[in-house]
This record gives sequence, C-alpha cells and structure tokens, in this order.
Amino acid sequence: MTEVTQQTRAQRQAERLHFNKIAAENFPQVGNVRANQSAAYLGLGLSTFWLYVEQGRIKRPIKYGVRVSVWDAVYIHQLRETGIPPAPKKTAGEAA
Repeated sequence: MTEVTQQTRAQRQAERLHFNKIAAENFPQVGNVRANQSAAYLGLGLSTFWLYVEQGRIKRPIKYGVRVSVWDAVYIHQLRETGIPPAPKKTAGEAA
C-alpha cells in the first residue's frame, strides 16, 4: 500500500470515530432518529445496521416516505443498554 493510501485510510477512520463520538454525545433522549444517527450511536456501520434490520435483530423503521426511515430514540437507547438481540431462528418452512 502506498503512503498516501494509508494516510487517507487513517484520516477516514479518524473522521468516522469523531462522527460517532459526536453522534453519541448529541443523541436525543426522545423523538425520532435516522439510520446513520442510530448506527453511529450503537457503534455499528450503516450497512451492518441495515443488515440487522433485515435479519429482524433491530425493529423495522417508521417510514415517512420512500427515502425517509426513522426509529424511536427511546428504542435505540434500549438497544444500546441491553445489547442487540441475536437473529431470530428460522422455522423449517422459511427460505434460507
């Protein structure tokens, strides 16, 4: 890897950590929050957050339109306190 690539990767990681810290400090106690806020507060990547929603480990969002999905801030706080549950077991009739 080149020095420039390593520096860029380190900068991106530092920016992500900074964003996550700010998101956690400013996370609302009540109201609705978007996926990127929730993922940062839970310490997850955005893709992982959406994967957990798809797997049923995190509740499905409230949809306010095609591109607007929100979760209840109290629910996200509970997830952080209690941990994200494991994926539900699939029954014999469900596709893999």
